Amino acid sequence: MTLLQFVAALGAAQGILLLVLIVLRYRRIQNVPLAVLLLVFSLRMGTIPAWNSETMVALRWLLPLTTPLPFLFGPLLWWFSHEISDDSGVRTSPWIALHFLPYALDLLFTSALAIGMDDRTYAAMFANIFSGRPPVHLLLRNGAKVVVNVIYVTLAVHLAFQRRPIAESTPHQRMWLRWLVVTPIASLALFVFVALVPNASQRLAEGQATPFTLLTVAMAALIYVFSFLFLLAPEIPSGDRSHRAAGSRPGNEEEYRMIAMRIDRLFEQEAFRDPDLSRELVAEKLGVRPEELSHAINRVYGVSFPTLVGRRRVAYFLAAADRGDLDQKTILELAFEAGFSSKSTFNRVFKATTGQSPSQCCVDRKPGV
Repeated sequence: MTLLQFVAALGAAQGILLLVLIVLRYRRIQNVPLAVLLLVFSLRMGTIPAWNSETMVALRWLLPLTTPLPFLFGPLLWWFSHEISDDSGVRTSPWIALHFLPYALDLLFTSALAIGMDDRTYAAMFANIFSGRPPVHLLLRNGAKVVVNVIYVTLAVHLAFQRRPIAESTPHQRMWLRWLVVTPIASLALFVFVALVPNASQRLAEGQATPFTLLTVAMAALIYVFSFLFLLAPEIPSGDRSHRAAGSRPGNEEEYRMIAMRIDRLFEQEAFRDPDLSRELVAEKLGVRPEELSHAINRVYGVSFPTLVGRRRVAYFLAAADRGDLDQKTILELAFEAGFSSKSTFNRVFKATTGQSPSQCCVDRKPGV
């Protein structure tokens, strides 16, 4: 077994083990992008040694199975970064599927190549690839993979290091998020080399596997970072934010509970119905710093400030619907009354909180339906 095969097999096995751990222990919808990302990384690493002319020609299904996978790396990383930093999530958006359109298009294209080409043409294509004369479509597709990944990794880095969501998250959330977005940069740099240098595959065919080995090592390192984060902060994938956050001070626990009680009293007065309510405004009303307010909410409620406010607004809406207010008002009118500022925000937060759309939930609540 060569070094490339050993590293690929070891990294893929670790990724599959983590995937099994997520499926068996951390069965939360927020972990879907992480589970898919691990599967994609494992598949791609496990099949890197198969990137040779003989294997690709003999097993045509490898082309559509493996070569479009890099289109998923960046979007899945960005998606899971959202799940860590923002409890309301982006998974309920009807536009989420568009982020995976490049993968779908490349899958269709490579499937057409694998199915439609005759044996001689197909073999000639891979002979050219591994002799340093790749077809134009391969270079264009590889360039598109680089662009897509650079865009999404940049978005994830911006999300990890921008001020607002980080201030409303726990230290462990910040650690998860920043390690997740920084670690893939080495993989991306090496992928750019093997994807855009025309003779990279030729050098691999000649036995010079170093670039591919380094890429596989970088991808395996990312999976080991996942493993480290699972061990260090298991409350993030489990959704249990009740664990003591790193860097929190034990003497603040009672203070946090007192702040939470004051928040409850403020919300009992229906302050959440103000569509302009902000973390800074609530902190000013309570006489605390915005950062203290965020830490108290994270420690006591296990969510961020926007999520807590959204849940209170949804609870108000549901209580009013149970009283029969929808007989005189529309769903949107009642949503605005609860404090939501727009229809899209209401739909997103409502579905993230209840698992249903507002119309579905309201139909279920009508007597006799």
